[in-house]
Amino acid sequence: MFMLQNRSQVTYLRLPALLKTSTCWQNKDTTHIILTLIDDDSDSVMASLEMLPEELPDSFEINSLLQVAAEEKSVIHAEPVTKAEFTKSGKLTLRICKVQTMATEAMCFSQLDITEGFDENQGLGADDWIKTRPLNATLNNTEASGQPPRDADSDKVYRVAATLSVVRESIPIEGDGVYCPICHIANIDIGKLHTPCPNCCRGLLKFGWA
Repeated sequence: MFMLQNRSQVTYLRLPALLKTSTCWQNKDTTHIILTLIDDDSDSVMASLEMLPEELPDSFEINSLLQVAAEEKSVIHAEPVTKAEFTKSGKLTLRICKVQTMATEAMCFSQLDITEGFDENQGLGADDWIKTRPLNATLNNTEASGQPPRDADSDKVYRVAATLSVVRESIPIEGDGVYCPICHIANIDIGKLHTPCPNCCRGLLKFGWA
């Protein structure tokens, strides 16, 4: 199974044989798109299949990921780019390459918590709160990533989080919300920044959604 995702939607593309050149023909009375996947590293065709227009994103102008089993591929070029264009032509070619990842321990973060999944803020109202989880629970070397140790007390955790929040607050990032690194909750309303957490009364800090 392929999973094609961008910031606005997730589309599942099913292939008869995983990552083998193949063709999946559907009802000929239905408008369809011939999708060709090209491996940019080897410049070879990975797969060719038939998709319905509604199974594909409206545009590839936003960076997209193609996930095959546990391996992520990045869409680095699409021809054509928009659904209107490839629906008209009946053809879409995606050139993809392996996503280069960095070890989590080598990253620096501007917050201490994350949500469980992507786009968790979608559909939330200004009065809705969602659970978060501490990043340091998944890191082997918390110090290298600017995270507090797992056994740090609440005061130290909050001091580190507040320092990181100052950095994030200096950068205008659309869609940021707020969170409490002690109670592990987040909210979409940036207007609540520095107001008391509804649980522990510490000032809420700036939070970026995954």
